Amino acid sequence: MIGLIIVSHSKMLADGLLQLAEQMQNKQNCQIIAAAGVDDEAHPIGTDAVKVMEAIEALSDASDIILLMDLGSALLSAETALDLIDPTLAEKVYLCSAPLVEGTIAITAAASGGASIDTVLAEAREALQAKQQQLNDNVIVTPKKEIEHSAFSEAAIKTHWIVRNPAGLHIRPAAKLASQLSRFNAKLELHNGEKQADAKSMNKIALLQVKKDDKITLIAEGSDSQAAIAAFEQLAQQNFGDNVSLTSHASFTGKAAYIPTVTGLAYHWPSDIELIEPSHHSSQNEMTIATQALEQLKSQLNTLANSLAEQYGQSIADIFRGHSLLLDDDDIIDSVKQKIEKEDRTAYAAILAVFNEMSEQYQQLDDAYLQARFIDIDDLKKQLLLSLSSVTAQTLTLVEPTIILSDNLGPSELVRIQNSMIAGIALAKGSPCSHTSIIAAKMGIPMLVDLGEKIREIPAQTKLILSIEDASLTVN
Repeated sequence: MIGLIIVSHSKMLADGLLQLAEQMQNKQNCQIIAAAGVDDEAHPIGTDAVKVMEAIEALSDASDIILLMDLGSALLSAETALDLIDPTLAEKVYLCSAPLVEGTIAITAAASGGASIDTVLAEAREALQAKQQQLNDNVIVTPKKEIEHSAFSEAAIKTHWIVRNPAGLHIRPAAKLASQLSRFNAKLELHNGEKQADAKSMNKIALLQVKKDDKITLIAEGSDSQAAIAAFEQLAQQNFGDNVSLTSHASFTGKAAYIPTVTGLAYHWPSDIELIEPSHHSSQNEMTIATQALEQLKSQLNTLANSLAEQYGQSIADIFRGHSLLLDDDDIIDSVKQKIEKEDRTAYAAILAVFNEMSEQYQQLDDAYLQARFIDIDDLKKQLLLSLSSVTAQTLTLVEPTIILSDNLGPSELVRIQNSMIAGIALAKGSPCSHTSIIAAKMGIPMLVDLGEKIREIPAQTKLILSIEDASLTVN
């Protein structure tokens, strides 16, 4: 049995990861404990070496123990804990550099399938590859990985399956498949078109990006090849653990009882605010300024999430908690630091450049849902730049029913300008898949997107009619 300890600054974050990992955990092969936060109600964010030590001791029966840390000081707590425990127990402990979320899932899936400690650690360290490939980042594959895909002999057998899962082989079915197949003594490869992957690796299966209706092929060779094929076919018949029936109901067509059509006066909400870049200081000072801006926004987003949870539910609150977690990403922080220290930029210019690059990456994705996340990135960028410029965000005061016109609108902007007099929202750009659209629907505000730049020419105070039925905005 392999033990996993999640060492995080946030107990809420660790508990959420535990809940996610349980979806693919085999407790006989993998035990997970969280050592997260500190016992201080006023300041609960932090790590405690004693908690980590106690977690290690609780997993002392495990053959190996993996410590997965979120941020730098968590590593310090982990190293301190190793100094506090018995040296014999410490020899079984591995400090893993994998990303927290992806690493947790990769370790859980591999360990639950009975993989060796070396395989589990390798899976964790490669856990970002699927995301990197989807975002067109450079994914380094060593020559050794290429050699692993050697030709099969004539003794190899194969089977085919057309995937019925609406979301394809996403994380849960991929983990289920890898876990089931890892116990067989056979070389197993899963093919999706021209792509191929080790069928015992959740990460490599994810890199195949198998979608609904894709035809996949499992090739097996070895003493357990027949048993592996049989297990695959049985799991495929069960849709790899997904309850497909829940998302494949028959379609029924009726007539809408109510389709909102609203009227209001045109009000142009500026998409861009003219900001002035602050004066340049030393690189050290600029990094401090950037860090403070990121920390301050994270705190504001968590406070906002807590208030929205009561009003609109956890699904809306989680949007802003996700934004807060994004700002904690080591890659973002490192990119900002590099631009400040190596390119001698201000905190303002560094954040502007990093978030513009991220926004551009999302806009180039083919998937409409992922592509729409560029709006969240732009929203976070605007909040950070406002803070760095010491400019107060614009407020909205309305006295009669109004239809907001803008190029685009971020989730936090919508929440901030929320007003009972907003009859509807019309955007020149935007996306029906954006979090802004989701929040507007939850608020009961009719919204149209992708209307084109012509709406900029509508005079302010013009009476407008916004119809959801035919997705039209009419000057009355």
